[in-house]
Amino acid sequence: MKLSNEQLERLALHSAFGLHLIAKWMAARPDVEPEIRDRLRAHVEAIDGVLVNNGHDWIRDEIEATENALRN
Repeated sequence: MKLSNEQLERLALHSAFGLHLIAKWMAARPDVEPEIRDRLRAHVEAIDGVLVNNGHDWIRDEIEATENALRN
């Protein structure tokens, strides 16, 4: 299957937002292992950086709130 650049971008954005929702849910759960929280936070931080560098900074506050919640 060959996707156009626009389709690839949309797929990447939807995947990033889906992972963010999972991370947000996991951040509220006390039974998530600290190592998993740290690794997930690192991935969410990386996604945040890519999104901001590509003009998708409108969700930055929410993603940063999730990153902070994963630290606790």
